[in-house]
Amino acid sequence: MIETLVLDIAWNKIPYSTLLIVLTSLGLNVVSQVATRFLVNVEESRRIAREAKQFRKDLMDAVKKGDKAREEKLRKKEKGIREMELKSSNQRLKSSLIFLIPFMLIFWFVSSLVGSVSVVAYSPISLIVTGQDLQLFWWYLITSFSFSTVITKLAGTSLD
Repeated sequence: MIETLVLDIAWNKIPYSTLLIVLTSLGLNVVSQVATRFLVNVEESRRIAREAKQFRKDLMDAVKKGDKAREEKLRKKEKGIREMELKSSNQRLKSSLIFLIPFMLIFWFVSSLVGSVSVVAYSPISLIVTGQDLQLFWWYLITSFSFSTVITKLAGTSLD
């Protein structure tokens, strides 16, 4: 009964397509952030981000004040800071790459249900790129960005 109901829904029609993409975006964001939580040392990444931010602030301060000795001392530490940032970025990239193909397959599946060029949502305001009619890609992008900030905070994987 439920299988028939799910299969009989016209996924390429609004509001079903709109809701399907919202749920897909939400689900993929949750999976991505949970994976990041387990695969990335978030505390170390935060520490590195804080150190790098402080380093850049100190360096800019030394440059503005014309303190050549302090600037030179900080420039010697610059390579080490960049290496730490690279290590932190690589950890996050690792979790992204693990899910790239599965997420692409899910996006392809959803696209086959709703159609990649059909209108799946309407914007209350006219957008520069799309106008008011939103196709799958644009609606997914908007919902994904909207959810990612909140979910990142809830999962505790943000760097700030």
